[in-house]
Amino acid sequence: MTYKCPACGEEFDVRALQQPAGIGGGSYCPRCNVRVYVSLPYGRSVALISLLIAFASLELLHIKTLIGFIIGTILIWLPLSMLLNAWSARLRPPSLKKWPPRSVEILRKWPRKNGRPRRRTFFEWLYEREAPQDLIDKRPRS
Repeated sequence: MTYKCPACGEEFDVRALQQPAGIGGGSYCPRCNVRVYVSLPYGRSVALISLLIAFASLELLHIKTLIGFIIGTILIWLPLSMLLNAWSARLRPPSLKKWPPRSVEILRKWPRKNGRPRRRTFFEWLYEREAPQDLIDKRPRS
């Protein structure tokens, strides 16, 4: 199977995708080294359809308890979703898309609509608090 890079437009084999950090670290185009991910063609539709099938099958089995409903949904929904994703990939093959930028970077670039800057999240505050302190003032004196 071949993929086409969304950045450089070059086609290459699936095995040529670079994954330096394993399967959880993302994939990179071997030509232009842009971070990409594999996008399934009907991902959201498959997830919704398999969730509805899981709910309907639990209703037909007369599962009424909350714990049974949650566990049953997970046990039916996940395998059914994977099966339908594999089947839908035969209809239309997956494609590569550019990795989206981090949401924190996007929020820093776009202030709120009323013009005030965006408030920091708890983790941003925590990272700034634990950052090494400057012992010497680096601003030039005049």
